[in-house]
Amino acid sequence: MGKRHSVSDIVAAVYCEQKLVFDKRHGKARSADIERKAAAGTFEHLRFQWEGYTRSPGRLLAKLGQERPSWRPRQTSDSRCFIASQVYGPQGVETNALRAWRDRALMPSRAGRAFVSLYYAVSPALVWLLRRSPRLTSAVRKALDRLVNRVGGAR
Repeated sequence: MGKRHSVSDIVAAVYCEQKLVFDKRHGKARSADIERKAAAGTFEHLRFQWEGYTRSPGRLLAKLGQERPSWRPRQTSDSRCFIASQVYGPQGVETNALRAWRDRALMPSRAGRAFVSLYYAVSPALVWLLRRSPRLTSAVRKALDRLVNRVGGAR
């Protein structure tokens, strides 16, 4: 079975086929503003969803009951990894090692998934800072190098 396409990919193909081909070859390059807006939209969607559950305890219990089987590994890895992509590049060996660690070690646990959600909400703003501060980028690279070594990646 081939890779599934998201609705965003399909709309992008209709809107601008050349951009879709460029993104597939070189990775999606979105501005910090677009990254922030996407993260804010995801956060608001989740907040709205959970706000609905808290207004109806029965719905919340039903939702928690549905999630009881816990996490199931996805067929494809989530390609988001904002900070590592900024520091190492979207297809860097280190970036891919951190993605694999996220999928292998963080996503199976509820706490790990919560951490990843928080990361996705906060990291676009941090990427904005990294783009403006070579010193901060250097410090983050050193910290990420240590993490990559611990999780079994390159370097």
